[in-house]
Amino acid sequence: MATASRAALTVEVMEMLAGLDPRLWEIVEPPVPPNPIHAPGIPVGFRSAVDGERLNPQPLPPGDGLLASVRGMAVSVADATIAASLAGRKPAEVLREVGDDICPEPPKLPWPKKWPVPVQLREHLITDPNRVSPAVQASAALVFQSYAHRISDKNLSTAFGDLAERLLERALKTAGSAG
Repeated sequence: MATASRAALTVEVMEMLAGLDPRLWEIVEPPVPPNPIHAPGIPVGFRSAVDGERLNPQPLPPGDGLLASVRGMAVSVADATIAASLAGRKPAEVLREVGDDICPEPPKLPWPKKWPVPVQLREHLITDPNRVSPAVQASAALVFQSYAHRISDKNLSTAFGDLAERLLERALKTAGSAG
């Protein structure tokens, strides 16, 4: 894959994820640093989105927890897959079932049937169903790809990498057909 297309793919994934958590736009398009005159003694490099929360201590909107829920689900699935592998099950079989659940035909929930569905997922599906499934799939893909790169067991690594690729392909396909 050419470097330019990898960069485009990364931007598309970040756009999907920023749809669930707008604070992620700072990764793609960093904000202009605040004027250091207004906060003497604090170097500009030490400012972040947390500074804005300190100035405006309102609670975050209820839907903002979805990205954390997706990450938590994916980590739980990965850990359960490792445990199942230790118990003698084939990782690819476990992850194939999870992949089928996370890659359903719309309008089904893009969530593993054996994991509790977060309230935020239902809320987001009501407000913007065309953006939610790809974002869930893309963020779960990033977690599984991380496991694939960090684990030394070849069967587990391959199974995690295959699921990550499947989820990312589906996310991009769904996002492309909705836009």
